[in-house]
Amino acid sequence: MIAWSGTRKFQPALSGSERFERKFYLSSSAVPFAAHLLAHCCPADRRYARGIIHSVYYDSDNLDYYEESEQGQRVRSKVRVRWYDYPQDADTVPVFIELKSKNGFAGSKQRKQQPVSAQRLNASVLRDGPLPYTHIFNTLAEFDYHPHNQLHPMLLITYQRLRFVEPLTGSRISLDWNIRSRLVYPLLNRGEQSLTMEGAVIEIKGHSNEIPPTLRSLHLLDTDWSRYSKYATCMQSQLEKTGSFGRLMPSGRGDNM
Repeated sequence: MIAWSGTRKFQPALSGSERFERKFYLSSSAVPFAAHLLAHCCPADRRYARGIIHSVYYDSDNLDYYEESEQGQRVRSKVRVRWYDYPQDADTVPVFIELKSKNGFAGSKQRKQQPVSAQRLNASVLRDGPLPYTHIFNTLAEFDYHPHNQLHPMLLITYQRLRFVEPLTGSRISLDWNIRSRLVYPLLNRGEQSLTMEGAVIEIKGHSNEIPPTLRSLHLLDTDWSRYSKYATCMQSQLEKTGSFGRLMPSGRGDNM
């Protein structure tokens, strides 16, 4: 049995700030049709219709967060620093320290923005993290979250995203593909360059666990609900032996596709 990787002074009750996430894994060949189908059903997000997302995930030496996700722990957390695509001539970039908390199917996210030198976000120097660890530790304390063990920047994950809004419920829909990962923690480094995962994922985020009626045509994509975690899936791929069958797919998908 895995102990929680962090503690709070209290466990918040479900509230309007919490959301439900449903995820649907699909093959890479289905991405164009998925984009067409979603654009037909839902308007594009007015502010952020598309973009590239970069996230550095933090974990302990024992990979507590990874193990929690792999074992499907009901109460689990993730700590990451996220930023978005930015102009090449930018001197500083806004990044977000984020704590994602899950209790069953419901989850919440707390985040705090920090400016960072664009040079520090270069993949070749990320081994020290996008921010000093004291910034991460102090921000988590502001979120009333206290890791049991020191956290390290473990994995950089980058992917492309299309964003939509479901018109009836206001649920946020995203289509993520070209999901690439790279180990940044030197003790885990196996000398490989980034790995690109096969397939893509559709995420539905809203205040209900039900699929909105507008999106019921998703069955045309020949996909189903999945407990898909980008961090867990990419970390598992990084830890598996080079050349392993199904290494670049979520666990259990290699036999089905």
